[in-house]
Amino acid sequence: MSIFFNGRLLTTPAVESAIYDQGLATAHPGRAGNIACILGTSEGGAPKTALFFDSPVVARRTLRGGDLLTAVEMAFNPSAETGSPARVAVIRVEPAVQATLMLKDAATNSVIKLDSVDYGAHTNGIKVTVAAGTTSGKHLTVQQGENYFTRDNISRTPLSIRYSGVEATATATVTASALTLKAPSGGTGTVLTLANYASVRALCDAINAVPGFSSIALIPGDPVVATLDGLVATTCKAVDLAVTADLQAAVTWFNTTTRDLVFATRRDGALAAPAALTGTYLAGGTNGTAPTNDDWQDAFDALQGSDVQYVVPLSASDAIHAMADAHVAFMSGAGKMERRAFVGGDVVSGTLDSAIAAAKVAAMALNSDRTALCFPPILGYDDSGALVALPAYFLAAQVAGGFSAMNPGHTMTNKVLTVPGLDPLVTRLYDSDTLIDAGVLGARQTRRGFIISKAISTWLANDNYNRVELSTGIALDFVARTVREALEIFVGRKASPVTLHEAISTVETVLRDLARPEPVGVGVIVGDAANPAYRNITAEIEGDVLRVWFECSPVIPINFVLVGIYARAYSGTATVANNV
Repeated sequence: MSIFFNGRLLTTPAVESAIYDQGLATAHPGRAGNIACILGTSEGGAPKTALFFDSPVVARRTLRGGDLLTAVEMAFNPSAETGSPARVAVIRVEPAVQATLMLKDAATNSVIKLDSVDYGAHTNGIKVTVAAGTTSGKHLTVQQGENYFTRDNISRTPLSIRYSGVEATATATVTASALTLKAPSGGTGTVLTLANYASVRALCDAINAVPGFSSIALIPGDPVVATLDGLVATTCKAVDLAVTADLQAAVTWFNTTTRDLVFATRRDGALAAPAALTGTYLAGGTNGTAPTNDDWQDAFDALQGSDVQYVVPLSASDAIHAMADAHVAFMSGAGKMERRAFVGGDVVSGTLDSAIAAAKVAAMALNSDRTALCFPPILGYDDSGALVALPAYFLAAQVAGGFSAMNPGHTMTNKVLTVPGLDPLVTRLYDSDTLIDAGVLGARQTRRGFIISKAISTWLANDNYNRVELSTGIALDFVARTVREALEIFVGRKASPVTLHEAISTVETVLRDLARPEPVGVGVIVGDAANPAYRNITAEIEGDVLRVWFECSPVIPINFVLVGIYARAYSGTATVANNV
């Protein structure tokens, strides 16, 4: 009798073993953290590309300036009550352009194209110098401001060739495609096509097979195609002829040492190192025109490939707000990366009442459970240190930063913001009530400082907590994604009763972890013995479909604390003592 075990048919009696590591799988496979992504304009950084920063210092070096940097700094410092998020992402929206410089050889052939690593007008300040090396090759320098890289004697000699045969003359020639050996020099010769040889060692072996010729591989592992310098017919009779790769050595140096400033591309057919060049600046770098709606859409499309949970467009445009809402709705459905948007309007030029009226209209137009409209604009400091009004989308960046600094399920309601002021100033509870009723996430001044009145979405259709309360919706998003990712391992499994029980066990493990209170867990679902955090986990297989469902209780923030005071009149008696 034979038996199948661990994918094998066993016939000969034996003791076999297998390791089943499903129980060691993380409860949160592939899950990322709470990350806010801010979209806007800056002076540095690659456009339409998600960039992640673990520190505002690193963001400052990359973004250099602009709305995007201001918002990132605010997102990293939302509130003393939340702390700072671990990471903030950005996407630069405007179509910024790199600066470039073409290096030419002594015959004015283009040999190396230099592109700035960064994008924007500041890249035109990168200066390149090419000089002869002190002893060999080239002396190259790349500089921008006080940041510079320099190296002398940049050269490379991958191999040498020698002819020791009976002919009186012998030459070697190198072109972009072939190495030709001739003995005598006017003869037919042997043509070695470079594409046929994977390395210098292989090429040297072929040279050594040609009668009278010998070769030494000095850098055996180097490739030969698009690596060797050109060589006109040069004698190698009784001498070691060096075959150089100085051009490629220069390209390699640019692409390793100077990669913070420029990167180099060897031009097709280039065969010589660049000629001397006094300090010359790259040119053509621009910050691009003001971003259009198409630029914003490109940025949102680029964000589809990155795992973030909160999206903040630094724009007051209703069209861009609608675009952001459409993006988070798609990503929370077909995109399988649940996320929320935080938006805000422009600075206010009229009265507080007119600004509130405009915010109500904007919230009504969105009416989305995945998008929050932040109000009012805030005060910030300009480069001279003066207080200026900043659009409300900067408040949106700060609120998103606050949510990303806390575990899912926590709310920004009642959190004190790190802002110097609001403009216009909201102080009256009447105004706060009006904003909340209209689906506006509003900030106001209190004796404790500037706080978020209630962290809500623009959803107005009903009062379901997961639709209105951002923190409850975020908690459910967290549950949905974590359970979904844990069940991905069942795609491709056999449909069987065993699989049903394994699916239920997997979901129960995940939910138990999600119900574990902080700090050992995340506590996004809550309950007790009488009212459990989760229950009724059910699995069903029908054909090739596995269905799983369950009940759970996501956290809901406390918005009202009601105190009952039972007052009663004092009654008592008093006695006067007679002292005799």
